Formats: sequence, structure tokens, C-alpha cells
Amino acid sequence: MKVVLSCIFLILSTLSFAQLKDLSTLPAYDCSLKKVMAIIGRPTLLVSPDSSKGLENILAEYCSTLGSNCNRKKESEITKEDVSGDIFVVGVLSDFKQWERYRLSVSKRRNGFFINGMLFDDALDGFVLIDSNRIVIAGNSLQAVKDAQLALTGGHDLLITQKGKITFFGNKNDHGFDWFNLQTLKQTNYTEIKSALFSAIYISKNFADTIDQMKINKELQDYATQFLSIYRINMPVKKSSWFIHSNMQEYGTMSGMFGLTCPGNNSAGFSIRGEIHTNGFNLGLLKHEYSHMLFDNSIPQDHNPAFFVEGCVEYVTNLNDKALLTQRIAIAKQYRDSLPYADLILHNKDFYGQYSNANYSICGVFVQYLVDQYGVNAFKQYCLAADKEAATKLIFKQSFGELVEGYKGWLNKQ
Repeated sequence: MKVVLSCIFLILSTLSFAQLKDLSTLPAYDCSLKKVMAIIGRPTLLVSPDSSKGLENILAEYCSTLGSNCNRKKESEITKEDVSGDIFVVGVLSDFKQWERYRLSVSKRRNGFFINGMLFDDALDGFVLIDSNRIVIAGNSLQAVKDAQLALTGGHDLLITQKGKITFFGNKNDHGFDWFNLQTLKQTNYTEIKSALFSAIYISKNFADTIDQMKINKELQDYATQFLSIYRINMPVKKSSWFIHSNMQEYGTMSGMFGLTCPGNNSAGFSIRGEIHTNGFNLGLLKHEYSHMLFDNSIPQDHNPAFFVEGCVEYVTNLNDKALLTQRIAIAKQYRDSLPYADLILHNKDFYGQYSNANYSICGVFVQYLVDQYGVNAFKQYCLAADKEAATKLIFKQSFGELVEGYKGWLNKQ
């Protein structure tokens, strides 16, 4: 039995007793985002409860997206005429006192909400609703609202989040919603494998390649030990799940990043909602995504710019591949005087934009500079700081401009 458990395992769809769910029969995703784009393209009233503690950043972000079309009001300020127009509603359900005025297909209950014949009364239940002139992000607690907000992709009429994960998603019909529970796909379309490093590994039953689980466990464990040691952080108590998908349709659907199923989109892997998703299998990619889970557990992404979110991983990758580091230092020197350092670090802008390939190459080099010159604890403190410009002076005892000039001087010596 031990020999069987230790050998390379092969997962084929023919070994499964559960009937596969044809993903083409799931509620359709509107890649054009027609309803959302129509609403945000018109003057829109952004409504929140009179008591909106903890929502300010979310509300400010959405108002910024709406631009000149944004008109913000507290619930007690809205008029009869207001509710007949386009409304964007955001808040904790219990804080709304006039819910019926919004004429929604979600009923508010004393301890939750009722939709499609089902009551959702857990504190971590939330939802996103999109109608012809309504966008609603709400939940039974502030955390539930934040979870729902992060799940919004715009192409379905309804998303339900429970304990931070998307469960039901669907579109409106004559009687309510045609919906499907995303989590049941774990049982129908994936085979669950036990693992010491993950809460579980879910392998698509359409994935036909072989995987050496013993090799994966050994290499990933060794890598995790190195990564944790470098940053002086602890292994998370709560483990992530790992999903191995066989195509983009599975990858985008199962992760809840439904837009990835649309034509022209592509991605290899990412870590989200306590889950690692990879399109196929690549050990280097798995290490990259596993790194995010390790680092983010101790250093949340709340104030950490993408330049450091990715840079902390690429720094370790560079340590393990000297040839790659040499190439990346050359790229960093090429962009030394043109890289928009302030946008990338102070304002968390444009990392994944036009020059994303260069940014990926440079970010690990910049992190190496910070760690080499100021120490890993200073780097972690900087990642946690909300105001990066003020933190530059507090942690590094210099202005941001001086920090960048110091980096350029250090780079010249590499």
C-alpha cells in the first residue's frame, strides 16, 4: 500500500464515478459587461448606509471609477426621484433602514438576506447583484461586504459569497435566478488528493498528464523552508487549496475569475481566496504562487504595492537562478532612469500595464537592494506602511527620491 501511495499518480477522467458537469451549461458570463458598463457610463448615485464605518476606501474607489458620473449620498439623503435612476448600493445589510425603496430581488431579513428561495444568515454571507439600473454589493457584516466586493467581476447578474468563497453565481430569469454552486464543481469535475502542504489538491478530471507528488512535496517543502527563512516569517496555520485545471474555461470558472474565460484572455496561475489556481502544471509557477500565500499571510497586501507583492517572490527566484539574476540586472540598468518608481511604489500604479514584463524583471532586483542595504525587517515594515512616502523617511531616514538615487548607485555596482 505504501508503494502505491508513493508512486506517480495518474488522474484520468475514466477513473471518476461522479458525472462531469459540462461547463457550457453553467450560467453564461457576459464578456462585454453590458449592464455594468451601461450603468457606470451614466450619472450614478452611490448610496451607503448612514453608518458606513470601514467602507470609506471601497466607496472612494468606486466613486473614482465613476468619475464625473459619481454622486454620493447617505441613505437618509436620497429622494423618491433618486431611487428611480441608476443606483450603486454598498453596505452592511443591517445598517440599511430603507431597503425596500431600492426594489431589489433580494429581501432583507433580520439576520440576513433571502434570495431565490434560500436564506443566507451567516455573518460572512454576502452578495453582488447587477440589474438594468442597479449594482448592489452588500452582506451580513463588513467582512462579508469586502469579500463580495473582491468577487465582483461584472458578467453575472448574481454572485453569492460565503466565508470568503464564491458559492452561487447566475443570471436572472422569469422566476428568480438560474444559478449554480461553484463549490459543487469540486466534487463533480475534480478529484481530491490529500497533501501535507495543502488543505487539499483538486485535479481536473480532464487533466491527463502525470504528476510526481513525492517530488512536488519534497521540492516545494525545501523551497518553502528557504522562503520563510529569508523573510523570517512563519508557515501559515491555515493551508491553501491547490487547483490544477486543464484549460482556460476551467481555470477562469473554478477560480471565480470568470473574465478569464473570455476570448483573448490568458493567465498561468494566481493565488486568491485561500486557493492556488494553475492552468496545467509547472513547478516553477507553483513555487511562485505558493510564495504569495506564504508572504501575504504575514504581510497582507492591503498597503503593499504590486511592485513588492511580486518583487518579494522574484527576489528569491533570482537567488536560486544566477543566470536569470544577471539578465534581470541588465534589464534593471536599461530602465534605471526611466522606470516610474513613484507610480509603482508610492501609488501602486501600472505594474501590470504596458511594461509588466520589465516590471517583473526589475521588482526582485529592487527588493534585493532594500534587503541588502537596510535589512529584511525594514523591507517588511515598508511593505506594511500605508503612506509609503512618509515611511521612506521614517524607515530609511531619507526622502523617496534619495532612496531611488541610492538604488541607482547600488545598481551601477552590480
